Formats: sequence, structure tokens, C-alpha cells
Amino acid sequence: MGWNVRCWNCVFVLAIVLALCSAMVFGDYESFMICNDTDKQEYPAVSGDRVVWVDYRNGGQDIYGWDISDANEIEVCLAGGDQLQVDIDDDVAVWRDRRDSVTSIYAGFISDPCDPCDPIIVTEQILDGGTTEQYPAIDSGIVVWRDKRNGNYDIYGYDLAEAEPLVFCDDPCNQYHPDIDGDHVVWQDYRNGNHDVYGYNLTTEQEMTICIDSGNQYYPKVSGNIVVWQDDRNGNNDIYGYDLATWPGGSVFSICTDSADQMSPEVSDGIVVWHDKRNEATSGYDIYGYNVTTGEELEICMQSGDQRYPDIAGSLVVWQDSAGAGDIYGAYIPEPSILILDSPGSGEMLLGGSQYTISWYGSGPTIDYVMVEYSLNNGQDWDVIDPCTANIDSYFWNPVPSPASDSHDCLIRLSDVSGDGGGISQEPFTIFNCADSLTADIDGDCKVGLLDFAALAQQWFNCGNPYDPQWCD
Repeated sequence: MGWNVRCWNCVFVLAIVLALCSAMVFGDYESFMICNDTDKQEYPAVSGDRVVWVDYRNGGQDIYGWDISDANEIEVCLAGGDQLQVDIDDDVAVWRDRRDSVTSIYAGFISDPCDPCDPIIVTEQILDGGTTEQYPAIDSGIVVWRDKRNGNYDIYGYDLAEAEPLVFCDDPCNQYHPDIDGDHVVWQDYRNGNHDVYGYNLTTEQEMTICIDSGNQYYPKVSGNIVVWQDDRNGNNDIYGYDLATWPGGSVFSICTDSADQMSPEVSDGIVVWHDKRNEATSGYDIYGYNVTTGEELEICMQSGDQRYPDIAGSLVVWQDSAGAGDIYGAYIPEPSILILDSPGSGEMLLGGSQYTISWYGSGPTIDYVMVEYSLNNGQDWDVIDPCTANIDSYFWNPVPSPASDSHDCLIRLSDVSGDGGGISQEPFTIFNCADSLTADIDGDCKVGLLDFAALAQQWFNCGNPYDPQWCD
């Protein structure tokens, strides 16, 4: 029989739906300017709604900031000499300070409107004396930095509340670039003849060997239990990570191993950001990200010109942008869209050739169209049920496939066709076939149960005594 008008209408509608699905591509997030004052702004750091950076507008290096919630610029420290290498936690900024021919680590409470540059001197050493304090970081009132008082670089710290000096690592070899979050301090360590990642647990007072791969690991950062770093084990710079909750076991995991360079990672609440060279020919360095929980890579800023040295706090990412002389920009990572499968559930039995309603629910921004797939071998291979269907939290599966043999390792996978989210069965279910020899299955559910006996009794009463012919068929 030839195609009729109704069939052609179906094809036309399907073509429109597929076109809508294929048009749903996602790119970088909407960014906003934080500071584009004259001269250069660089190396931003962020905590909550406050951003701080190193600023050259006054001829030297000063520390400026911006409160996003109040749309208010903050002069954090404009003292003589240079202020650089700034970090921030809540309303406390720390930086390396070179005023009056000395080098020191300073901490200032930037929310004080009376005198935002009346700092606590964390430590002070004479620059000409051969000692150097660099790269401070702060969390929960604990400041850490790289310190050369012993003739090599060590990791020192200071408790602002207790006015107590701390020593985290004074190994005879050099340690660099410390970071701190909660109970964990991490740093780059050269004790094994190449750069590795070590750490320290403030609660257990125990040093941790995090990554001693044969390549070099640089610039570690920590948030919660997730440590990330720049890694050259593959011959270029990649991003790797480790979950401290699995220490001392567990394994290092890759975050981005693109053939181009990925550098200067930062992490907050399971989101990793870095600047990336893969699009250098078209847009220069870009800002990418990665969700450790979902495994999703994020294209945060792909604008022309170079975007470098990102930092992240929660969903807010900030970076140094060279669209001008060197400005500070930011963007919010949208709340992720998540699809959570409701049924079929763990251990559920589906009869091949039958009909079944797959159901799910979502969180985050609404997903318009989903792709529905199934696997018979626990996710090793996937077959498409529907490549693009409207997301109404359910799908009528008709028919359920009839595998060559029963499978107890079946899964359902849902994917947002725009690439923003998805979901998968948490536990496998079973698809089975009905055996031809199961003649006692009266109600057709492919099993012999009480309903079959009830049907047998009903037929007996209605047709079996005294009337027979074929038991009323």
C-alpha cells in the first residue's frame, strides 16, 4: 500500500521535532564585567559575592575588590610598595606585601568601611635577609603560604583567631603553591625529584601522599574532599583530581586530557574550572569547567581574546580577561538539569513484547526533549528507544524488546538532547520471554499463579459441567 497524506504529515511533524532537537546546542554562559578600569587587573579570587584582584591603575600593584551584591568597588589595600598574590575567604583577604623594603603576608578585613587597609600582619620577614613568603591562601581563619626561612621552601601557616603560627611541612626539599579548605592543606612537593601533590589533615595531624605519578603535578587546589591539579604525565598539561575521602586507597582520576594545554585549575563544591588552549587558533585561551559528580564538561567562556586564571566559589566563576588591557569578568554556572528514573525499578520483571510506561522526574531547569535508551548488558551497549521525545516525565514503551535470552542486567538511560543533563537506572531490572511450554498460563502474564487458578475455576463453572465444547473456547 502506498503512502497516504496522513503518513506524510507524520513524517513532516517528525522532521520538525528532530530539527528542534538538533538545534538545541549549548555554548558558553552569559558573562558580566566586574572591572575594566584603566591599566591592568589580574589574578582574581572569589568568595561568596566578593571578588578581589591585583590592580595596576595606580602605577604599582594594589589590591582592589568588588562586592557583587552591593555593586560596590572596594579599595582593599593601596599601601606603598606592591601588593600581590591575593586570596579571599568571606570578608578576609590575604596577600603578599612588599612595602617598606620588607616582604610579608598580610590579612585585611575588607568589610570594614572605616579603614579597609588596616591589616593584621600574619608574618613579617626582611626581604634582604633572604627569606621569602609567597602565595598565601586562606580558609576559615587559617592562612597558609610558601616560606623560605629555612633556606628552602616550606609550607607554613597562621591561625588568625588564636594568633598561633603553624608548620605544615618543613621537608628539606622544596614545597610550593599551598592551598587550604576545611581540614585539608595541599601543596606541590619536590622531595621525589619531580613535582608531586602532598597534603596535611588538620584534624588527624597526618601528612598525606596524594599523587606521586612519574610526571609533574603543579598548582594543587582543594575544596571539600576534592583535590585538583595541573598534570604533565601525557606530554602536555592536563587536569587530574583525587577524592580525599578515599585516602589512603582510591585512585587519581582524569578531569580533562585534551591534546591542548589545560592550566591553573580551581575547584569549589565539586566544580573544577581552568583555562584551556584547545581553541587558541580561533578564540585564544578559554575558560572550561567540569562537574565531578555528573562527569559533564562545561564551556564557561569561549569569547575572543584570552581568558585566564579563573577562580570559583559556588556557582560564581571569575577570570582575568584580555579583551581590554586586562579586565575582570565573571559568570554564574546555571543550576544543572537532572533526570531521575523512577521506573522500572530495581529487580522489576518486564515481559518481552509487552507494553510498559517508563517514568521519571527532574530537578533544576526544565528539559524540553529527551532521548530514551535501553541496555541489555548493564550499560556496555545501548539501543535507542526514542531519539527525541517531549519530556512529560514518562514514556510509553511499546513493545518492550524480546531478547534472544532473558536478561537480568537491563538499564534505562535518559538524556537531555541539548546535552545539559540526564539520568540512568540505579539498579538493573529484568526483561524475560515467555516459554512456549507454559500452557497453564491462562491469563497471559507468563507465569502460573492464583489468577490462573481463578480463571480455570471460572471456566469450569461456566463451561465445564455439563457443557463442554472446548471449554467455551
